[in-house]
Amino acid sequence: MGTLVISKKENNTYKYTYNNRKGNVVFTSNSYASKAHCLSEINILKRNFTIIQFIHYKTPSGKLFFKVNLNDHILGVSRKFTTPLLMEKGLNDLKNNFIRSEVLDFTEDVFEMLPEEVF
Repeated sequence: MGTLVISKKENNTYKYTYNNRKGNVVFTSNSYASKAHCLSEINILKRNFTIIQFIHYKTPSGKLFFKVNLNDHILGVSRKFTTPLLMEKGLNDLKNNFIRSEVLDFTEDVFEMLPEEVF
């Protein structure tokens, strides 16, 4: 089963990624101003998953990737795959597990307030 991970980027924007069961990133969303916007979009994607389109692309170097399209809006991009089979495996994992995946919030820096070590 995959997970959806919300994280904060260095420029204080938020994004979410879909990670497969091994922890590899399959899909990364666009950047958003708030964590609530990420959660809202995840819920919209889960409710409308049957009408999502996956548009396939190929880079000049031969790598493959797909974009997630909902109502003519690109919501994010997959990682780059080296072979068509790997891309199909990633896409099938996303299609089979996205709706059931749990959402993890990694936006808080839990190590920020730790006291300095004393030896």
